[in-house]
Amino acid sequence: MTFTAPVGADNCAGSTTTQTAGLASGAAFPVGTTTNTFRVTDAAGNTATCSFTVSISDNELPTITCPANITGTNDPGLCSKVVTFTAPVGGDNCAGQITTQIAGLPSGSAFPVGITTNVYRVTDVAGNSASCSFTVTISDTQLPTITCPANITGTNDPGLCSKVVTFTAPVGTDNCPSATTTQTAGLSSGAAFPVGTTTNAYLVTDAAGNTATCSFTVIISDNQLPTITCPANITGNNDPGLCSKVVTFSAPVGADNCAGPTTTQTAGLASGAAFPVGTTTNAFRVTDAAGNTATCSFTVSISDNELPTITCPANISGNNDPGLCSKVVTFSAPVGADNCAGPTTTQTAGLASGAAFPVGTTTNAYLVTDAAGNTATCNFTVVISDNQLPTITCPANITGNNDADNCAGPTTTQTAGLASGAAFPVGTTTNAYLVTDAAGNTATCSFTVIISDNQLPTITCPANITGNNDNGLCSKVVTFSAPVGADNCAGPSTTQVAGLPSGAAFPVGTTTNAYLVTDAAGNTATCSLRLSSATVSCQRSLAQ
Repeated sequence: MTFTAPVGADNCAGSTTTQTAGLASGAAFPVGTTTNTFRVTDAAGNTATCSFTVSISDNELPTITCPANITGTNDPGLCSKVVTFTAPVGGDNCAGQITTQIAGLPSGSAFPVGITTNVYRVTDVAGNSASCSFTVTISDTQLPTITCPANITGTNDPGLCSKVVTFTAPVGTDNCPSATTTQTAGLSSGAAFPVGTTTNAYLVTDAAGNTATCSFTVIISDNQLPTITCPANITGNNDPGLCSKVVTFSAPVGADNCAGPTTTQTAGLASGAAFPVGTTTNAFRVTDAAGNTATCSFTVSISDNELPTITCPANISGNNDPGLCSKVVTFSAPVGADNCAGPTTTQTAGLASGAAFPVGTTTNAYLVTDAAGNTATCNFTVVISDNQLPTITCPANITGNNDADNCAGPTTTQTAGLASGAAFPVGTTTNAYLVTDAAGNTATCSFTVIISDNQLPTITCPANITGNNDNGLCSKVVTFSAPVGADNCAGPSTTQVAGLPSGAAFPVGTTTNAYLVTDAAGNTATCSLRLSSATVSCQRSLAQ
């Protein structure tokens, strides 16, 4: 800075001017205010002074350069990475600049997965400032983990083609929070697993999109036998003129707890067939999809009540042979017939063809007997010189009916409980049944349906809360909506098991509020939220 230095004047010659403070013209004046003072002294020793100021302002910004952006992957088992770097230091044309980190984390800190922006500011003594920033990007490359239960085997629930199976569903874990586990295949715990093999698969996905899977099988075997009921035994008489009877019946069809049983006839004849005289056993087998079998049978007994037939020759008359008291008579002996094969014919009285029949009346009688023991007779006379016919009286024909069967018509009613297919409540329901026959006789049976509640209740906490302390206090009053649990059954209760209630003064730091919901079956679920407050500080300086 240059200037014209002042020169004092006086009424008398010989005054001198000197600079008593400040810097000479042409000197480098520092930033700030410099006061230049001059004194003039005359020959008599009288003095006078004057002064002026030189004010230099610093408007040159300081400089600062940050490191390049940093990338890395998480440290094993952690959701962060320890990162070191050289923190930037600002420079300035004037001494005394101060560099501060105003955002991010210092070197050597555990930087969380994600992007952290580190910001630095340099401020010179004149209040000029400059800033720079760089990012620290940490990627989560560690896969989450999940472990499924061991494979499960079991047999069907009675009367069902399935089994209710409960298990602890796997929950994945990860080095970082917020991993989610979903079931991608199969059925949930408590479901009715069908007979066969069901594969349950689970997928855990962490916040970075990394995944892991596990699976297990639930194998349900069907060891319940199918059922089959045959008609009652059938009896009847042969159809006229035949050694059989066409019999129709409702062929039994087996039933099973699982779909797909097949019923086959393994012995006997089909409905509508001509059943022969005698006893035919009809047998049926039902086979379910698991290979279990059951059988039943009934008999078809056909009686032959049709009499055989026999026709004798016409009566024969003649005179005795000359010189004899008899006559040789020939004829065709009758042969009986029957609707069934095998009748036998015998002569029960008289003489054979070609015999010498005596004078008088000879009655020839014949008996035919069929395979069922039915008989018929016929006779004819051979009258030699005698026209008086003999007589014979047979028993009257015999008929009869089969013995009566058992009584039909029992009725069954449900007297307690719920019908099949109803929604049975959690707890024990007793189903009772009453059967009454046509005579008013009764019998009862009952069974219980026990339903357990193994579904966990649910509870969702509010998001984490952060804030600054209330002025002048080392705490902050925080209000929030306390979570209330829900459940598939009525009556869950929610309690706070850690932390402070809404409206309390939360201290500076992190307070974890935890809540527990318990349902009527004793199942529980929890949630938690964090409430963080920051302290406010100030600096004071003494006046110099």
